[in-house]
Amino acid sequence: MALAACTPKPQFVPDGYRDQRVAITSSTRFDAERFAGDWRVIESFEQTPREVTTSRLSFQPAPAGYVYVARANPSPLDATVELSPWPTLKIGAFGRLTYATPYDAVDPIWVIWVDEDHRTAVLGTPSGRFGMIINRTANLRSDRLKAAREILAFNGYDVTKLRKVSP
Repeated sequence: MALAACTPKPQFVPDGYRDQRVAITSSTRFDAERFAGDWRVIESFEQTPREVTTSRLSFQPAPAGYVYVARANPSPLDATVELSPWPTLKIGAFGRLTYATPYDAVDPIWVIWVDEDHRTAVLGTPSGRFGMIINRTANLRSDRLKAAREILAFNGYDVTKLRKVSP
């Protein structure tokens, strides 16, 4: 009991889900060509209303990296939402994706983990304001979902805050 009392409390940014005292990693397995394409969001830390939660992502190859396209669940709001141009992500070492100008002040997205076949991946940001488990299809095997959650926890994320997005 005495040791538990001495353990420092996690440090989170006000709108973040990751303990800032824990080092965050990115994937050495990341391959830009294999990572490109469409993904389904399985679980996310996004706390927006369910009807506008990001449910699909696409990393479309572009000369400067990827064009990052996020799509929300279909909803009555679709007709009234004004979309801005999709940002370009520059591809850095080990799956560290940074936004190109004018979005360069936005947190970079890191591919924290990707499975060997690039079917399942974990995305996050060093700040912990963003994080999600993505898969090529809406159905993710339980062993890969468990592994993805363990990777998030290892990187300091509070996995109790994850919200299911796709079935």
